[in-house]
Amino acid sequence: MIAQLFSFLSVGALATLLQYSLTAGFVLAGWLTLVAASTVSFLIGAVFNYWANARLTFAKQGSHVTNRSQQLRFAAMVALGCALNAGLLRAGVALGLHPVPAQICATAGVLASNFVLSRLWVFRKP
Repeated sequence: MIAQLFSFLSVGALATLLQYSLTAGFVLAGWLTLVAASTVSFLIGAVFNYWANARLTFAKQGSHVTNRSQQLRFAAMVALGCALNAGLLRAGVALGLHPVPAQICATAGVLASNFVLSRLWVFRKP
């Protein structure tokens, strides 16, 4: 489980880097508000996250990138994570946090939720 957690965290770090980079780009370019930019970027990072976790992190659990029911479970987890990310980010900013630490707190909450759901539900052995 430690190796799996390390792989999950590595994939998540790359997906988060992608999300943060896109969020900053969208906001600095003036194309989207902070929460909208973070939400769009979260969804783009989720596509990478699914592919990498199915091929690397949870492959030994019988995970396959083309498994339709697994994809649907992942989509449900992403919807929950996206709502959690937006809600936590909005709450952090409303509490007076700068957007960067607010986004970091939101990411931590989604990370914990996603690991538990990925391990026990999304990528479980059939």
